[in-house]
Amino acid sequence: MKIKRLLLFMFLLTTAAGSVIGQKTYKNPVITGMNPDPSICRVGDDFYLVTSTFEFYPGLPIYHSKDLVNWKMIGYALDRPASCPMEGAGSSGGNYAPALRYHNGTFYISCTNYGGKGSQGVFYVTATNPAGPWSDPVWIGNWYVDPSMMFANDSMYWVSPGNDGNFMVGTFDPVQKKFIKPLQVVATGQGGSSPEGPHMYKIGEYYYLMSAEGGTGYEHREVIQRSKSPYGPFEPSPYNPVISNMNNPESPFQAIGHADLVQLQDGSWWLVCLGIRPKGGRYQHLGRETYLAPVKWTDDGWPIGGDNGVMLEEFPVPNLPEHKWEKEPIRDDFSSPTLGLQWNFLRNPYEADWSLTEKPGYLRLNGSKVSLNEKDSPAFVGRRQPNFNMVASAKVSFVPVADNEEAGLVVRGNDANHFCLVITQREGKRVVLFKTYLQDKVESEEFKEISKDDVILKISAAELEYKFWVHPKGKEAILLGTAATKELSNEKIHGFIGVFIGMYASGNGSANTNPADFDWFDYEANPKNRYSAFEK
Repeated sequence: MKIKRLLLFMFLLTTAAGSVIGQKTYKNPVITGMNPDPSICRVGDDFYLVTSTFEFYPGLPIYHSKDLVNWKMIGYALDRPASCPMEGAGSSGGNYAPALRYHNGTFYISCTNYGGKGSQGVFYVTATNPAGPWSDPVWIGNWYVDPSMMFANDSMYWVSPGNDGNFMVGTFDPVQKKFIKPLQVVATGQGGSSPEGPHMYKIGEYYYLMSAEGGTGYEHREVIQRSKSPYGPFEPSPYNPVISNMNNPESPFQAIGHADLVQLQDGSWWLVCLGIRPKGGRYQHLGRETYLAPVKWTDDGWPIGGDNGVMLEEFPVPNLPEHKWEKEPIRDDFSSPTLGLQWNFLRNPYEADWSLTEKPGYLRLNGSKVSLNEKDSPAFVGRRQPNFNMVASAKVSFVPVADNEEAGLVVRGNDANHFCLVITQREGKRVVLFKTYLQDKVESEEFKEISKDDVILKISAAELEYKFWVHPKGKEAILLGTAATKELSNEKIHGFIGVFIGMYASGNGSANTNPADFDWFDYEANPKNRYSAFEK
């Protein structure tokens, strides 16, 4: 009898454990690295998402998912200089807070191009395939940032902050490309600073107006209000905020907000939003990333996101078949005639600055007079840093002939803050230079003489520190210097972007005499032995 009871107990224990273990979860954030202001739509069994890019080009990456958890970049909405004018845009200027919608076979993205000589205000673009091509912009001609759209009642409603704490709605005709009912104030914010990022949804008999407030920092939150007309009056949710971690300082996720809702095939609701992962105190350098949380509706018809309004590290996966994408290879050997989608330029690039064909199998950068410190487009090809722990490396061929000429790798925070690991010249000798440029001035320099052979440059990263290495041909790797990640954090340098790592060349006032040829670029995320391959 005792044996039977013991066996029954073990069976029940195993069954209970199995049910817990069998419940699959996902981890936040679902899109890492600088991917703020996410906006999402579903078309059948496919989900598409767009994020802000500010001064980086091409603009507005489009991501695709089948399960809401695994995402793959498939293109850019603004992939031509004519559709992405950013000449003279300041750092954290450029393209702000897009909104993605789908209606009758057409995708729409609204956005604001902010700052710079090429800036023209609010616009939208369209496509029948989210991977592109996308149309030329339709310029709306006003300066209300963070616009969004809602398709309902056979109409296209334009939703926008009013730049004074209010929200506006107008009816727009996409055929005539003009307002048929002008923008008018319909609601106000809910008491937090900087009401922004509005989205409107028609759900049941109500029009829900969801928006962000509290700024983009640690007071960030998402709130909602509703009305039986898109033109108001609106009543606020008694359960606000919809989601926020502002009252959970112990959470690894902060600044949660700027959300967008999506309904799944099974009728359930989810939201995507931005958030940050500060390290070493209140210092975040990867930028605002994209998070995912389930949404529950109260009996009286109000949405609450996450765990009673709090974003968690893990949630049970959506009720969708898992769909993983093929992993991005560690190495880009530049054998393709076009750059991979992971690569970006600063502002609108100059065609003469880079080439994949001048020396086939290499990325050639022809360093111009433009430096990283200017509000311009240097010869720079970079990518987001999506992981705290990583190793980035490149094999470089470059022979400088003057002290001003340089080429190599850079960790960029913004124009006034970056770390450089470059080949240059000092006193007639070819050297590798590690330079920290902070608050618009050179803070420190360390260099090591090298031969004229090709050289491998490496940058390794942990949560709190970067290490900069040079690996001369036939020799062991040499640690040239270190730098604190917090020096490139938004709390230190301000703005809205995150760290990019890339390849760079410049003559700092005059063009380089020789080109810089990059044989390959490796990006390895979360390496098991971060330094074992080259640290002796």
